[in-house]
Amino acid sequence: MKALQLKNQNMLKEEQEVYEFLQQKMPEYAPRYISLLSKGRKGILHKLASGILRENIDDSYLNAVTRKGTSETWGESHLPSYFFTWIKTMPLSHNGTYKIVERDGRYFVFQIEGEFAYQRVQTTGDILLVTEHGVSAIDTASQLLGEFYQNSASPENFEGFIVELDNGTANATLSYLYEEIWSHQVRVEGKERNVCNLWDYIREKQLEDPSFSTALFFEQLAVEGHHLHPGAKTKTGLRVDNVFRYSPEFHQTFSVRFVAVHRTLLRTTEEGGFLETVLPSVHAKGMRELQDRGFEASEYDILPVHPWQYKFALASIYEEEIRREQLLFLPNVTLKAKATSSFRTVYPLEKSAPGIKLAVNSQMTSTVRSISTNTALNTTSFSAMIDEIKKREPHLTSFVPINEIAGAAFPSGDNLKSRNLSVLLRESIEDKLEPGEIAIAGSSLYAKSPFSTKTIVQEMVDSYKKDVVGFFEDYVDKSLAGFLTLMVKYGVALEGHLQNSVPVMKDGEITRFFFRDWGGARIYKPRLENQGVSISFEENSVSITNSIRDMHDKLYYTVFQNHYGEVIRQLVLHYDVSELSLWQLVKQKCKEILSTLREEVCVEDDSTFIFQPIVQHKSLTTMRLKDGKGYEYNEVPNPLSWDGVSNE
Repeated sequence: MKALQLKNQNMLKEEQEVYEFLQQKMPEYAPRYISLLSKGRKGILHKLASGILRENIDDSYLNAVTRKGTSETWGESHLPSYFFTWIKTMPLSHNGTYKIVERDGRYFVFQIEGEFAYQRVQTTGDILLVTEHGVSAIDTASQLLGEFYQNSASPENFEGFIVELDNGTANATLSYLYEEIWSHQVRVEGKERNVCNLWDYIREKQLEDPSFSTALFFEQLAVEGHHLHPGAKTKTGLRVDNVFRYSPEFHQTFSVRFVAVHRTLLRTTEEGGFLETVLPSVHAKGMRELQDRGFEASEYDILPVHPWQYKFALASIYEEEIRREQLLFLPNVTLKAKATSSFRTVYPLEKSAPGIKLAVNSQMTSTVRSISTNTALNTTSFSAMIDEIKKREPHLTSFVPINEIAGAAFPSGDNLKSRNLSVLLRESIEDKLEPGEIAIAGSSLYAKSPFSTKTIVQEMVDSYKKDVVGFFEDYVDKSLAGFLTLMVKYGVALEGHLQNSVPVMKDGEITRFFFRDWGGARIYKPRLENQGVSISFEENSVSITNSIRDMHDKLYYTVFQNHYGEVIRQLVLHYDVSELSLWQLVKQKCKEILSTLREEVCVEDDSTFIFQPIVQHKSLTTMRLKDGKGYEYNEVPNPLSWDGVSNE
């Protein structure tokens, strides 16, 4: 099949680019990409549709008409006759639930798979558009957005969001394609080892290869991307070959690159060479290359750089510094690594090497993935604060930080320069694990296992020594006390969403819970000072706040809505357990923790906030439509105050 022919089949430009990449690099898989287009398109389409309803964009959720079954049973109130004329021609499900949203005489029909806490509506199947002229299925997310605003004023970032959605749609299909390829390879490898399930496969890999990283294995199960964001697969600014080369779901090994930066232009948390202690061989090799080229090596420091950034971004951003030989490329210094679920954070293949978080000047989901100077330079201060708190709270033994051990930045009044050479180093997760423990990235919990049609969290539950409720109770026990104690007692609200969370299992039990990434945390300084814990952060650090609301919002959205909300949804979808009962369990645990903390500090403000009937849900779709730098929220019912969940 030729690319020219495919253009007549209404391929998106971005899909065409992926197809041409496959024809050139992996021609045997190009036809399969075409057959998966519908799956990739619907993946992003339903993230957008669910976001529109969840966030009540233009009152779409509030004004929706809900109907069940086929149109013959709907009744004709509030809907025009032409709607029924056309909808009756469509094969609706007898057991289906539909939300019908009217916009200027045009009707969007969303089939609903389920509705969960925080107004989380999950759409499925075909999304239909009914007008007086006919009915049709909407194919792509960008088409849905265009139809939704056809007769309305377009939002500020309408055109930009269209580009993001089409980019993510093409990338999603490529991810599904490679998931098939990789999963097949894993199953073949398992068969060669006489194993046919996930946990036996991992144990065999650990036995035969001491360098095998369970943490990296689960980090790279990133096919779906962010579970709530319509831009989950967006990577604007990257060509297809770079998406394939550097994205975690493609399991590629690549070389981290290095540059030398004149010490007068650099700030680091280290007194000596930035990499001298943690990556001594790399540091030494960089020093030798500088000497061999005639430079005074002691005047420079060696920094790791993402290979995409090294090739495509540095030359234009730091043109002046390169000309002055204040920034030098080191082509002979490399370090083999693989991407984690966050793309810009990489794990070197070298045993015990730290995780490396690197700046990438490309937009992924909502944000250009550069790193602020303050984030890089606050690393060790934040880690020292966490360690001090942990010493004071010995009961939090199972709540374990993956500390940031070093940071470096290029301070500048130019925002691009100040954000695009920053780097931070993080403790190796593998060095934290005890024999037999498996680190499971939270972002992989809703990913599909390569050995079955089940999700990873299903695989965890099915191998667990207790039932599904026992599993969830242990999960909450290992994590919630840490999150709440740090916030209520010390004012430290961690950004505890799934990507920053790593439950640890051993012998069919959750043993510990790792948490990481300090950049998005919020610290309510009065509480920390009341406990006599001092911090030394960079001036104007966004991590420090004098607003108790900022602290509350950070923890509540990331831990309860993003994190626990998704774990509960997965368990309710796949097991005979009610959502209400699991939220009851969370609430009971909150009450127990707050009751204990009440003996030391006042908890009334926190209790009122946690159990309030209405909470603010972060509006990810709205934020992209407005393209603003601040957060947007919409009000949703709080499951911790549902009927049947006692406040007593």
